[in-house]
Amino acid sequence: MRTLLIDGDILIYKIATQNEVPTHWGDGLWTLHCDENICKAEVDNQLLQLKENLEADKFIIALTDKTNFRKDILPSYKDNRKQRRKPLALPFLRQHCMDKYKAVIMDGLEADDVLGILSTEPSNEERIIVSIDKDLLQIPGKISKDGMTFEEISEDEANYWHMMQTLTGDSTDGYSGCPKVGVKTAQKILGDHIQVPILDLWMRVLAAYAKVGYSTDEALAQARVARILRHNDYNKETGGIKLWQTS
Repeated sequence: MRTLLIDGDILIYKIATQNEVPTHWGDGLWTLHCDENICKAEVDNQLLQLKENLEADKFIIALTDKTNFRKDILPSYKDNRKQRRKPLALPFLRQHCMDKYKAVIMDGLEADDVLGILSTEPSNEERIIVSIDKDLLQIPGKISKDGMTFEEISEDEANYWHMMQTLTGDSTDGYSGCPKVGVKTAQKILGDHIQVPILDLWMRVLAAYAKVGYSTDEALAQARVARILRHNDYNKETGGIKLWQTS
């Protein structure tokens, strides 16, 4: 049994954005329109196409909850998105995925976390994450970035990418990482070898933060915000979250 774990946030945002049509009424008056039904049909078509392309038996759509546990760690998390206009059809497509496909939403979590949890929980199914989001390279298992093929991410590779994100941060998500550390500098700090114990990588990360005057707690906050949750990080029954720690 092959199951696709689909990043619903990215899917519906892209479709909603692409189907907005500007209309000029003259005298400088412009309005923006979209056809909700066309958007819904495109969601349906793309889901079926993904299922066919990856020869899957079924799919699960993940969506982001309205609350986010990362705000408790870093109050400024994603504040940079507050003023950004959302596509017109976005709420309707979100509801469509919930009504028609029973999209999965978990309390306080982003779609990425839902995908990470479902991908790593014990299962007899073959599960493949479908997303272009680089954050999901933190999840050991199978991922398709193009909706056509997939690759396997080892646990060492996933841990390495988590430390990479901790160093570089993510401007789109509003967390800074380590000042003046980009991808190339982060690669030098972590080294070229993926098969390095996570504690060794963490010590290199701490040294980089200390070099610019940041404390261990400040580095840990960045690591916890960067971390995409896995099965052992979340209690489905209570909604309890186990924040990342080094031991």
